[in-house]
Amino acid sequence: MKILFSLLPLSILLTVAFTPSAQAHHGQEFFLLNDAKVQSPGSGLIQSTFSFSDEGYADSLRLTSGIIIGVLPRTAISVIGDFSQEEGENWSYRSIEPSLLFDLTPKNFRLPVRFGVSFGYQFAEGGNEVLEHSLGVTAVSGETMEHSHTESESETHTHSSGSGTGLGGSSTEPHDHSTHDHGTAGGTGGNGATTTPPTLPGGENNPDALTPDEIAAMNGGGTSTPATPAPAPAPSTTAATKSKSSSNPTPKTSSKSASTAYDHADAADAHAHSHSHENSIHNHDDNLFTSRFTFEADLTQSTLLVGNLICVVPEGGSAAWGYGVGLRQRLRPGLSVGVEALGDFDRHGYQEALGAVYWEPMHHLILKVGAGTGLSATSPDATVRAGLLWMF
Repeated sequence: MKILFSLLPLSILLTVAFTPSAQAHHGQEFFLLNDAKVQSPGSGLIQSTFSFSDEGYADSLRLTSGIIIGVLPRTAISVIGDFSQEEGENWSYRSIEPSLLFDLTPKNFRLPVRFGVSFGYQFAEGGNEVLEHSLGVTAVSGETMEHSHTESESETHTHSSGSGTGLGGSSTEPHDHSTHDHGTAGGTGGNGATTTPPTLPGGENNPDALTPDEIAAMNGGGTSTPATPAPAPAPSTTAATKSKSSSNPTPKTSSKSASTAYDHADAADAHAHSHSHENSIHNHDDNLFTSRFTFEADLTQSTLLVGNLICVVPEGGSAAWGYGVGLRQRLRPGLSVGVEALGDFDRHGYQEALGAVYWEPMHHLILKVGAGTGLSATSPDATVRAGLLWMF
C-alpha cells in the first residue's frame, strides 16, 4: 500500500483514469488488471495497448490487442493476442489467449462490491519446444539431445543426428559426464577428456621385444626381472603405426566433445534467458492455464478499488501465484487518474507499479496513458504504455 500512495501524486500529474464515474464503469479499463464487469449478450469491447520497456540491458516494444463479447447473461468470451519486438529484432507473434469471463456477483446484491472470475489458456509461440525441454528433449546444434539426471547428480546425454558422421549415416554417442576425468594423469585430449596412450614398441605385443632372460643376461645374469628395461625399437615403426591407425582409427573425441560442450553452454544460456519469468505470473513464453479472481468495490461514487488474485500453471510446471491491485479516482466527468500494481507473491519475482490517466472523449471511446517502474531485479527498469478501448 505504501507503493500505491507514493505513486498517487505522480499519477495525478501524469494523466487520467478510467471513466466519468463508478456508475459509468465499462469494464476492463485498467492496464494491468481485470475487473468484475462482464458485457451483456451482444455487446462487447475492443482494446489495444502499446508499451515500451527499458530492460536495462535492452529495450523492447509490445502490442497487445483483444476483443471481449458477451455471449450469455453474466458470461463473456475474450481473445487477446500478444506481439513483441526485442531490440535488434523484427516484430514477432508471442502468444494468443482465449478466455471465459463470469460475473459472480449475486443478483440484487445491495452492497457496492462485485466479484468475477476468468479462466483461459495461453498458446505461446515455441511453447511446445519449451515443454519438450522440460520433459528432457532438446534440440542442440541440429541434433536431438535426450538428457536425464540420476540421484548422484550425474547427467547422461544421448545425441542423435540426422546427417552422416564419419562413414555411417547416423550415429549415437551416449556419454556420462560424471565419468569424465579432466586433467588427470595418463594424458588428456584437447577438451580435457582422458585418452589412452598408445602402446610403445617393445611391449608385450611386439615380437621383436627382448625376453626377460635376454635382458637378465645383458645385465650380468643376476636376475630374470629387469629393473627398467629399455624398449627395443621396432623394425618398421612408421609402417606399424600407419597400419594400426588405419585398422583402428582414433575417434575424434576432442573436437566433438569440445564442440558439444560449447553447444551445451550456449543452449543453457539461451534457455536461462528465455525462462527469466518461468515461475512467474508474467510468463509469456510457455503454454499455460490462466485464472483470475476479481474483486472490486465503489469506495465512493467517484473512487473505484479493484483487486486480482492471479494463478498461472504452465504445462509440465508448477503453479505461480500473484496479485494485482488498482485504485481509480474521477477528477471530473470523462477524466480520471489511477495507480496500479501487479506482481508475484515472491518479492524477488516480477513486480511493477504504474500511474495512469484515463480520458473518455466520447461515450464509447476511452484513451489511456501510463508510466511505471519495476520493483525487482527481474522487472523492467521503466515502462510507458498507451492504449485505447472502444465499446460496442
